[in-house]
Amino acid sequence: MTLERAAEWVGGLRYEDLPEEVVEQAVRIVSDTVAAGLGAGAENEVAGAAQAALAIGGPGAATVLATGEGTTSYAAALLNGQAFVTYELDEGNQWATNHPSAHVLPAVLATAEELGSSGREFLVAFVAAYETAVRAGLALTLRAPVHPFGTAMVVGAAAGVARLRGFSVAEIIETVRVAAAMTPASTQRAANMGATVRNLLTGVSSAAGVLGAHAARGGVTGETQALETVYGQVLGEHFEPSVLGDGLGQRWLILENYFKLHACSRWNHAPIEAMGKLVARTGVTSADIEQVTVFTYAPATRLDETAPANGFAGKHSIPYNVAVQAVLGHNGLEAYRGDVVADDEVRALASRIRVVEDPDYTRVQPAVRTARVEVLTTDGRRLSEVEDRAPGGFDNPYPEAVIDEKFDQLVTHGRSAELVHPLREWLGALPAHSNLGGLARLLRPTGGTDSDGE
Repeated sequence: MTLERAAEWVGGLRYEDLPEEVVEQAVRIVSDTVAAGLGAGAENEVAGAAQAALAIGGPGAATVLATGEGTTSYAAALLNGQAFVTYELDEGNQWATNHPSAHVLPAVLATAEELGSSGREFLVAFVAAYETAVRAGLALTLRAPVHPFGTAMVVGAAAGVARLRGFSVAEIIETVRVAAAMTPASTQRAANMGATVRNLLTGVSSAAGVLGAHAARGGVTGETQALETVYGQVLGEHFEPSVLGDGLGQRWLILENYFKLHACSRWNHAPIEAMGKLVARTGVTSADIEQVTVFTYAPATRLDETAPANGFAGKHSIPYNVAVQAVLGHNGLEAYRGDVVADDEVRALASRIRVVEDPDYTRVQPAVRTARVEVLTTDGRRLSEVEDRAPGGFDNPYPEAVIDEKFDQLVTHGRSAELVHPLREWLGALPAHSNLGGLARLLRPTGGTDSDGE
């Protein structure tokens, strides 16, 4: 089962083929991702980049979430992709070792707006893109210097756009191959050192899906072994194409995702939870701690920086996140402010934390993502705590009310509390919309209602 099998499935998928729980989950994921993007619109670099939409793409029907302005699908995919991952609060999927929605939604949403697609057509393309992207990520073994963002998720973005445009199976294949050839080189070092270009690369990869469809329809041809070469040799150590078609339409990997409340890389979440449980159980404080050893799996061991340069680097540092949990008791957005990064207590504790691979943990991931925190106290006690099912995953989900509260907070943070209810209602009714024009009416600078045009 190869790319050809996946393309046949993408091209033939119908709304009626989607189980009710898959539709509900797709709406839930889209809502969570949109909220993450709207919240990030409060950041200067997201808002600043969004101001370049017209220069990059010109006017159009696709909405830039940070401003509400309309531009082309290419520009909107680029800019919304950046916004979705800025806070590290977007959903993810452990099988992909990635954040599928943040990579495929920008391209699929922008294209659906541009084409005037119905809510059902959009959801079919989104699910097709998501399922394809997760399998592409599962097929990939990355090289150590490469960050997962902006890599194999290009496959899903391209497949979703091609599905919306009604491409034939041959055209879907060509679109994926062309888009894969444009995959950006995303480095782990960028995230670890706090270079936010990593966020932009998410948009670049999603926009490659849009461009790939236009280019393929225009006659550009792709390398027949593009996936095996780009992902199996250039960016990765191996790519297994047979995984692309495994279980399509039978095992819905969109149901096996995770949602995030900790505003940092998922690789931090099990260590954070383990430290939180240890503090709650023993009452230890940072002043009581002589040394901490965090045992985790590879590749989470890449996040071993003890003195992150800024808040974004802190999102990719296990020592920092464990220290913040011990000191502040949470890892929300405020935990990555400059004053927290510079806090003497946090920095001192982070400097006493080391990250070590446990080969047993590596062997069972990504199915199980375990971390063990071992603490040596100043009075000689040795304390330990394990977390193997960090909250938010499909096997240990947050209550629906918690996800709803996150949505409210992010939308309010980036826009206004007045937007929360109408946006939630509009997103919840996605399957009923005859087109997606209501999103622009809700988000455009002058405001608006969703009462007409659908």
